[in-house]
Amino acid sequence: MMDTPANAVQDIAQDIVQDILDLDSTVQHRLRDSWPEAWLEINLPVGSTRALLAIESRHAHTPGRVAEALGVSRTTVTGLLDRLENEGLLTRAIDPHDRRCFRLALTPKGRDLITQFESHRRTQLAQALVTLAPADLAALRTGLTALVAGL
Repeated sequence: MMDTPANAVQDIAQDIVQDILDLDSTVQHRLRDSWPEAWLEINLPVGSTRALLAIESRHAHTPGRVAEALGVSRTTVTGLLDRLENEGLLTRAIDPHDRRCFRLALTPKGRDLITQFESHRRTQLAQALVTLAPADLAALRTGLTALVAGL
């Protein structure tokens, strides 16, 4: 069976997508390799950190929404939220509109931790970007602009 031009284009697109996914993984690994020691010493399990990020970035303000965002059970989330609350990173309060539910909110300490993560990530990225040629920077901006539109 002979490939049609449309199939050939689709195969090329799939190859490019796979290359982009592989490059993204490499970028993420290299960024993590240079995380400051203070980050590595944060006494939070990965699940708790993911819960904190879900609360902040996905506006998961209830235990059920956090469980959904992380793809885990509500029972699992309860332990994660207990840990974050004990660390002083979040608060739980009864929802005034539905007293059966809790509302979650980051504390100033929790927001500061997220801000530190984001600030360090942006600094790392900026340091890498300034090493690129102007034409490569322009191409990257065009590609990222298209990706943002696609998201």
